[in-house]
Amino acid sequence: MVVVLFTITAISALLVALVNDVTKDAIAEAEQKNKDLAKLEVLPSFDGQAEMNDTSYQIGDFTVNVTEVKVDGKILGYAVEAPSLTANGYADKIYLMVGFVEDEAGRAKIHGVKVLSQKETPGLGANMIKPGNKLESSILGKYADDLVFKVKKDDASGSFDALTGSTISSRAYANAVETAYAGYLMKKGLLLNKGNVAVEKSAEDDMDVKDYEHVTDDPNAEELNAEEDVNTSDEGVESVESVEAIEAEGADATDEVSVDEASVNEQLDESETQKGEVNNE
Repeated sequence: MVVVLFTITAISALLVALVNDVTKDAIAEAEQKNKDLAKLEVLPSFDGQAEMNDTSYQIGDFTVNVTEVKVDGKILGYAVEAPSLTANGYADKIYLMVGFVEDEAGRAKIHGVKVLSQKETPGLGANMIKPGNKLESSILGKYADDLVFKVKKDDASGSFDALTGSTISSRAYANAVETAYAGYLMKKGLLLNKGNVAVEKSAEDDMDVKDYEHVTDDPNAEELNAEEDVNTSDEGVESVESVEAIEAEGADATDEVSVDEASVNEQLDESETQKGEVNNE
C-alpha cells in the first residue's frame, strides 16, 4: 500500500510539474495582455493606435512600472503599476494600475484605478474590484497632489472612504495609490530615488544628483555639480592649510623634544663625572 501511494503521489507531482512547464509561458503572456489592457482602461478613450513607453523604478524590493501612453504623438496620460509598499491587505499586498492625466497647467488628475491583484475576503475587502466602489469613487477626478493618502476612519483629513468592514484592505489600497503617484513623480523628475528610497526633489536642497539611481534630464544638474566642485575645491584648500599648520606645530614640537634630550644628556654626563670623583675618593 505504501508503494502504491508513493507511486500515485510521484506521478501526480510529475504531471503537475509538466502542466506548469507547458502553461507558464501562456500564463505570463495572458497576464501581460491583461496589464496592457488595464493601462488603457485607466486612461481616457481615444481613436487610433497607442504608443507605450515603459520605465521601471526600484523602491526597496519592489518595482514600480510607469507607462507613458501617446496617441498621434501627444501624451494621453501615464499608467502606473504599483504595489502597496508599507501596508499589506488583510491577506497580502495589493497591486493596482492607476491612470494619471495632466491638465493644461501640468497638474495630474487620477483618471482611473484598476485592481491587478488582491487576495482579500470575498464580500468585504474584495469589493475593491467592483467598479464605483467607495475607495475608487473617493479619488477619481481629483488632483493627485491634493490627496491625503489615508483612510478617513484613521484620519479625518484622509481622502479615502473605507470599504465597509475592510479598514485594513482600504489602508493597503490607499498606500498602493500613493506608491503609484510616487512612480508618476519619478517619471516627471519631481521625485528621485536615493538608495532605493523615494526622496522629494526640491530646488533648495543641496544634493548631488549623481547619487541617485534614477535621475531624469535635469537642466539644473550641471549647475549643482559645478557648485559642488567649487565647494570641494574650497574644502581642499582649507584641508591643505590645516595640514601645513599641523606640520609646523609638529616641527616645533620636534625641536622642543631635541632640546629636552640634550639637557638630559648633559645631566647624565654630570652624574657620571660625579660618580667618578666619588670612586676616586
